[in-house]
Amino acid sequence: MEKALERIKAARKVIWLEEPPDIGRLRSRKGARNQGASAVLYAATKLATLITFLNHVRRVAKQGGVDPETMKMVTEPFLEFHADLYGGFYQLTDTAEVVRWAKEALSEVKTLEDYATLMGELALYLGRVDYWVDLEIPWAKFGQVFEEIAARSQS
Repeated sequence: MEKALERIKAARKVIWLEEPPDIGRLRSRKGARNQGASAVLYAATKLATLITFLNHVRRVAKQGGVDPETMKMVTEPFLEFHADLYGGFYQLTDTAEVVRWAKEALSEVKTLEDYATLMGELALYLGRVDYWVDLEIPWAKFGQVFEEIAARSQS
């Protein structure tokens, strides 16, 4: 597990101050009507979903009273599902790889403390990817257009 933790930490350091290549690949994705907004917004949502899950199961592990094997059995398919999702349409292939490192490292987890540490490191990495995805969303303009459309629909 230590090797996976070091790889995840190293991957996070690489993307901490520099935009990851995944973001450039995400920019190339087009959804319905040949626009990229939905791809970026849904990628942010999918990242947030896994981050929320990881923080939740990490907290459960820290509270104790659960079996590490059960935690691993619940987590493993969820990580694989998200790795497939990220690496597929969104082309967040590096992110998918990091998620798979954590999934593979689950087999080496023996204690709830180790589990919580691994899930915490993965959540930190994904949080930073989510930061970069969030920067792709023109929130000020989005908010302005939203208010304009909302005002028209109320007229």
